[in-house]
Amino acid sequence: MKKYIFKTFAALFMGTMVASCGDFGDTNIDPEHLNEGNVPYTMVFTNAQHQALGSDWDIWRAGLIYLSQWNQHIAAGGWWWSYGINAYSDGYAASLWGSLLSGGNRGAVRDIQTVIAKWKDDPANEQNYQIARIVRAYIFQRLTDLHGDIPYSQAGQPNDFSYPVYDKQEDIYNDLLNELDDAQSKLGTGIASMGDQDLYYGGDVSKWKKYANSLMLRVAMRLSKVNPTKAQEYVAKAYNNGVITATEDNCLLNHAGGSTTNDSSEPYAKIIVHEDPGVAFINETFMDVLTSTNDPRIPLIMCVYPTDYDTKDVDPAIAANSAPEKQKALPGFYSMSPSSDYAISKYYPEYTEDVLLNTDSPNFYKRTHSQPNRSTYGDPTGPTFICTAAQTNLLLAEAAYRGWISGSAEEFYKAGVRCAMEQFSQYPSTNAKNLYNTYLTESAVSAYLAANPFDSSKALEQINTQYWITCFFDEYETFANWRRSGYPDLKEKCSAHDNWAQLGQYGPAIVRRMPYPSSELQINTANYQEALGRMGLSSESDFNNTRVWWDVEK
Repeated sequence: MKKYIFKTFAALFMGTMVASCGDFGDTNIDPEHLNEGNVPYTMVFTNAQHQALGSDWDIWRAGLIYLSQWNQHIAAGGWWWSYGINAYSDGYAASLWGSLLSGGNRGAVRDIQTVIAKWKDDPANEQNYQIARIVRAYIFQRLTDLHGDIPYSQAGQPNDFSYPVYDKQEDIYNDLLNELDDAQSKLGTGIASMGDQDLYYGGDVSKWKKYANSLMLRVAMRLSKVNPTKAQEYVAKAYNNGVITATEDNCLLNHAGGSTTNDSSEPYAKIIVHEDPGVAFINETFMDVLTSTNDPRIPLIMCVYPTDYDTKDVDPAIAANSAPEKQKALPGFYSMSPSSDYAISKYYPEYTEDVLLNTDSPNFYKRTHSQPNRSTYGDPTGPTFICTAAQTNLLLAEAAYRGWISGSAEEFYKAGVRCAMEQFSQYPSTNAKNLYNTYLTESAVSAYLAANPFDSSKALEQINTQYWITCFFDEYETFANWRRSGYPDLKEKCSAHDNWAQLGQYGPAIVRRMPYPSSELQINTANYQEALGRMGLSSESDFNNTRVWWDVEK
């Protein structure tokens, strides 16, 4: 718990330092209070690592209400979620921007820029500096993937740039590749001096090199349609340098001792078991893909909760309620309220008022439909996966299929699937362990691969569908890779609605880009308008039809 106490206060350190600098001269430093001379910068780094993964605010709004439903992993079981997916909220859409970029009590960008400036050109912190550059690359890729052009070169430096320019996404991507390549090349060996203050790898430099190269692979693959030559160059470079290919090297943040009552919890878990229990249900699109292939991960991904569907308990499930034959999905993009303009009962007559409203009925949908399994995704002490062997092997499979690296696309694909299965062994709850040992045995995994062999004629669809599966509850990465690859073939939103024009701003197509926060229009007007102009927009009112730079139709 000590580390989590540290990171809770880390955001306050910088505010204290800034507030204090104008009050005391160099000869008046109080050793009992924080000041420029004694700020624990490793704790500021710890805070940046934690906040880089998202907060309960942005996970709830952008990650779940919007992206998980657009990605068709989740269907809404509460009217406020279904309303949100069919309407526009500036605060919801821009919540990741607020968590990472705007500052306040979070401000991962501010914190990571602070430690980078402090550690640069300091030989005693050389390893720490290179690791911080890698974290910064992760943060900015996530932001630019979601919004397009964003403040980058001047971001998180309020004393120098009050109104940061919006850098072009192409320029950002070019710099991300350079930064990752340079940082990994300058990492040495052993353990960085920050040690356990590094929440991901405990300062293990060899693992950080693999992560940097795996992230470089991810960045490079985003360019597959807009600059395949450069994509191939950096994919090959990342692969040759060494990437994450084994589950034990997964980049993740464990939340041992985490509690849903504070930010120490795994953020998706905090929402689905504490802040909004009994609202997120498995989308039928997701279910159909899993059941059509008899995927052995089904019991670890979902569970039916007949008697405790709204509980805030973490792991109340009877193991039998995770059995594949008991699972039932909800159609996506509809409301559970019969009075809604987009009520599910208008399009699926079996959803009667008894099913939708009668909580005492054995047919009540919350008693009968699958939620994300709380033993895995609802465990507040569980891991947040950042970059995994499953993801990396699948990207290598696509790269090999494209002829960008040597090796067999089929073998990379099978390794990716195996690692995706093995990943469930890293969930700590007792029930998760039991389910893993029951359903994801070696024979079960081998049988799955034999029944669903690699098909070179459908390679891109097959590879990226597996990526979509393994990225469940990493909804920002799911959204990015789906836009890049086009797979799987997701449904248009509520295309059956006969009154779509009255149902919000988004339109029936899946949104391709999140808008900027409206506050930017008032605060950073000139730079905001310049960024819109580059996309051919005069305002964000038609943002849903725009694409980020690397998202092109091919």
